[in-house]
Amino acid sequence: MDYLLRSTTESDLDDALIAAGLAEERTDEDGEVMVLPVTGVTLDRIGPIRSDNRYHANLRVAEPLSQAQLAELPLVDPLPTVPYRRFFD
Repeated sequence: MDYLLRSTTESDLDDALIAAGLAEERTDEDGEVMVLPVTGVTLDRIGPIRSDNRYHANLRVAEPLSQAQLAELPLVDPLPTVPYRRFFD
């Protein structure tokens, strides 16, 4: 299943993904903290689009999300008629 996400900042999006259990913080060998998707989740980070300075991303999950997970996510609503970018099927 695919979802379009939009938040005020990248940090806000990361917080929502972590709260939904779809991403986790990991520290690399240089001590840099990264937010990476968990197994079964693919995240396409887009960032700001044209004049829309909000942070955009596409989310693909292998299993349906629960209502609790969906409630944590900044879902785009209504969906655009022509998305800026989407996953290739």
